Amino acid sequence: MASVPLKPFLDSSGTRILLGKKIGSGGEGDVYEILPLHQNLVAKIYHKPLEAHKQEKLLLMVRGCNDELKSISAWPTEVLRAREGGPVVGFLMPKISDYEPVHKVYGPTHRKEHFPHADWRFLVRTAKNLAAAFFVIHKFGYVIGDVNEGNILVNNEACVRLIDCDSFQVRTNKRLYYCEVGVAQFTPPEIQNSKNFKMERTANHDNFGLSILFFQLLFFGRHPFSGVYGGKEDMPLDKAIAEFRFAYGKNSPLKSISPPPNSVGLSVVPHDVAGLFERAFSETGASYSGRPIAGDWWDAFESLEKRMRRCSADSVHSYYSGLATCPWCRLEESSGLLLFLSADRITKIDLHREWLKVEAIASPGPIPHISLGTFIPHLAPLAPDIKRSLDFRSFRQIAGIAIIAGCVVMALGEMITDYLMLLPVVIVVMALFLYPGEAADEKKKRLGNLTSARYMWDLWNKKWIAEAGDSAFITQLNQLRDLKRKYESIDREYRTSLLSLERTMKERQLKKFLEHCSINTCTLPRLNTGLKNILKSLGIETAADITRNQLLGIPQLDNTLTNELIAWRDKMERNFLFDPTQGIDRSDLQTLIHKYQPMIKPVERDLLTGTLKLHRIQENILKKRITLRPAVEKRARELAQAEADFEIFYHTPEELIKQEIVGIFHPGKYSR
Repeated sequence: MASVPLKPFLDSSGTRILLGKKIGSGGEGDVYEILPLHQNLVAKIYHKPLEAHKQEKLLLMVRGCNDELKSISAWPTEVLRAREGGPVVGFLMPKISDYEPVHKVYGPTHRKEHFPHADWRFLVRTAKNLAAAFFVIHKFGYVIGDVNEGNILVNNEACVRLIDCDSFQVRTNKRLYYCEVGVAQFTPPEIQNSKNFKMERTANHDNFGLSILFFQLLFFGRHPFSGVYGGKEDMPLDKAIAEFRFAYGKNSPLKSISPPPNSVGLSVVPHDVAGLFERAFSETGASYSGRPIAGDWWDAFESLEKRMRRCSADSVHSYYSGLATCPWCRLEESSGLLLFLSADRITKIDLHREWLKVEAIASPGPIPHISLGTFIPHLAPLAPDIKRSLDFRSFRQIAGIAIIAGCVVMALGEMITDYLMLLPVVIVVMALFLYPGEAADEKKKRLGNLTSARYMWDLWNKKWIAEAGDSAFITQLNQLRDLKRKYESIDREYRTSLLSLERTMKERQLKKFLEHCSINTCTLPRLNTGLKNILKSLGIETAADITRNQLLGIPQLDNTLTNELIAWRDKMERNFLFDPTQGIDRSDLQTLIHKYQPMIKPVERDLLTGTLKLHRIQENILKKRITLRPAVEKRARELAQAEADFEIFYHTPEELIKQEIVGIFHPGKYSR
């Protein structure tokens, strides 16, 4: 941080202005406190010398300053010079404290951190106050020009203040002082492609950026021209604006653009508000005075604020009373986002009651067993011609075996000396064994039927186990048990913190009491106004800030004055009366709630949706057991029949002989 300017500056009347510490910095200049600190003003000092026309512009703004402008903005109230008669180097403006940029209001993540108490009603009120601020600016003939989320601030009461007012466009009868900057996402289509913002802006241009801000406030930071584009080329935001591709408008299908997933549309606002958005973002809005003015918006939001209701399922949800159901409940469920924080509790469910619903969902139980042995096949005998073929083939193979045995005996008895003589014998034996006969085709056919039946059985049996089994139910139930344990863990941690607050209630009441004992009320003789200002500039503003460590190292305080300050703090503490009936301070409780609610809310949502899912799984399993069972039993019956049909071939003399021979070398091959 830069050092505090030592030399004073002069205002237009020659009054010396002494600057305190720097409290802000920007591209053009730095912002400083004004001493003494009780003045509700700050100073902006430019980094570089100002051009003559910018100095003239500031002088005009100071002359045009009034209470209305000061109430809604950091309007220049006095110019500052480094020396008498010198150029303008800065200006004074109202001090704005405890405000945040507007994007921290409409974005759910930032809002839960900086505006935890805010609901949709708060967003509507912020939009209404923003409309009032723009109305005042335009009322006095000024144009903001550079409308963007960075130069609009909001506080906890939804009050709005405009900053960077020195960049506004100012007009006189003789000259126009331009606003020379702009932000593409708030720039209207008719000047979207401008390379240089040094041009005359109109209130209608401001009204486009204002409508963007209204849309973002009401629709949780969504940009009205950011959607899902149906064309093949890229559609960046500035191009979508230039081509009037309002993603939420009634003509969005003609523009090949639609709202992004997990968003709500204009149906959640009254028809008059939706109509203002349609006008603001349409081609007709680009014509002179074609867009709704700030006053139109104020009237619409005033009416909407009076037509809102609380959600019966979640008291933190406020919505337009013309809707049948709460849109925020649906959006939170579909998106998984926590849009708003509750002010009084971390959860909206009774875990014990919800778990009773889980336990009430009966398990479908193990899958019913379907066995092949349950079905008795119809044994059909072989046809006479096929049986004769098998009998003859058996005779041929017995003859072949006899020939082989004879040859083996003759070879062992050395009756055969030339093994080439066995070649005709081998050919005869092969012919006896390999000649298929009429039964081969039937056997092949039945083997094919068996293979097909076994494949279909395996397929349907897997489907039966996967869809009619209880594994999906058990998996989902275990997930719910994990969620229950997680919920209980967060709830225990919250209750432990709550008990800690109750145990330290006295200390917290004391701290808050001392925070209301301002250093200004201290009447020590040696503690003059100058020393009080020094202490406040160092963060020592109340009795709660006074500790020996805090006071050590302050050169203006000696040991005596330090001891007197500590004694004053002790005196204030003795005036404190503990009130156990107050309970935990509301702000402390809300801080605790806002810490744990974002943690427990997703678990709560998953528990509720998971219970519904468990019930659907159970119903689906029971349904599958009814619908799939006939088909599975049919496949089991077909396989049992195919096995029985093929089994006949295992009892023919041919197969019995083959089993005996093969069994010698491969025991168990034909066991069944």
